[in-house]
Amino acid sequence: MRYLHGRTKVNKGGKITVIISKPTRILILTEKDFKKYKNNLTFSYYGGSKDDSYEFEVPKSGFWHVVVEKGSYHKPEKIKASFSVVNGVLNAHSNPKTLASTLDQADEQLDHDADENEEENGTEQE
Repeated sequence: MRYLHGRTKVNKGGKITVIISKPTRILILTEKDFKKYKNNLTFSYYGGSKDDSYEFEVPKSGFWHVVVEKGSYHKPEKIKASFSVVNGVLNAHSNPKTLASTLDQADEQLDHDADENEEENGTEQE
């Protein structure tokens, strides 16, 4: 399976909104379930097959993974996707973000976002 992936930290009650360019399956997963997904084990998720967008209210604080499936491994579809977080941990509202196509890109995006928010709040990381 090929997919687009994003990772974000959100407080309980925050909302993750995912926008997609064509109908596909959107999965919102906890850290634990995302690891199971990557290893082809049985996992639980929120979401499912969607036509254009999906809004998810976060039931508990923590890191959440946004996965947009691109079809089968041998026949991936060209899909564009982005997600935004409202009432998340770092901002009251964040701008839409493009989902990463690799796990390394997702981690880089998360690190970059944390650095930007520290600069906005006047804090520096040593």
